[in-house]
Amino acid sequence: MAKIQVRKNGSWHTVADGSKIQVRKNGSWVVPSKIQVRKNGSWHTVWNKSDPVTLTYTVSTSQGWRESTSWRTDNYVRFGAFEDFGDNLTVMEFSGSASGTSTGGVSVSGTIDAVMADRPYVSSVKLQMTRTSGGASTFSGSTSETLKFGQLNKANGTSMSTYNAGDSVLTTNMQTIPASDLQGWSRLSSQTRQFTFGGSASALTGLITHGRTKQFWLSEKDSSWIASGGGSSTSDIYTVCAGSADSSGKPTLEITFDYVE
Repeated sequence: MAKIQVRKNGSWHTVADGSKIQVRKNGSWVVPSKIQVRKNGSWHTVWNKSDPVTLTYTVSTSQGWRESTSWRTDNYVRFGAFEDFGDNLTVMEFSGSASGTSTGGVSVSGTIDAVMADRPYVSSVKLQMTRTSGGASTFSGSTSETLKFGQLNKANGTSMSTYNAGDSVLTTNMQTIPASDLQGWSRLSSQTRQFTFGGSASALTGLITHGRTKQFWLSEKDSSWIASGGGSSTSDIYTVCAGSADSSGKPTLEITFDYVE
């Protein structure tokens, strides 16, 4: 991308993307979201504003799917396998609105889709969940099992009982919660944990870009879910977490948006 440069002390210096440039608009100095120049019949961006905002979206709909018995009906978030009843996968939507204030003091609100239309890059994604029951009281400190979160190829608002969840799982830009982050997570006193995804900014942006109008999936596996009779062991991290129907402890997705990557 082309850049803006200024002459200082005999040298040219690139004006970095950020919030240093201001323009006069309606009698006030404001920071534009971007600056473009016309070249060869096209507009080219030479500068982008940086003004991140972090918004927290609460799950609007959640539903568990289990290979052996199809869709659940209690809206809980489930993952792992209990004895030989089949592997669990949970589908979640974050289609509601959130509001907050950017680092530059700008009030921002809207759905994921609406905010990304203005700030298309994502630098941080955190998923928060509250354990309620299922499995051991506390996940073992020696567990090696991980948890995966990704894009589901189904639009927000799609009835979750009308399709096979496993068939719609996408692994592109999938994020992994490592075993070390799960160890010691207790269901006693409905313990809440927030997990920070470690993917690159481009991968996080890809994840949320797809999910801005679609559903997400959460599971111990990303393929080959086993149906009833496929095994006799309960997963180390098998559990039930609060879901969309609960009055408290609902999953949240905290996202940091910006104009620049």
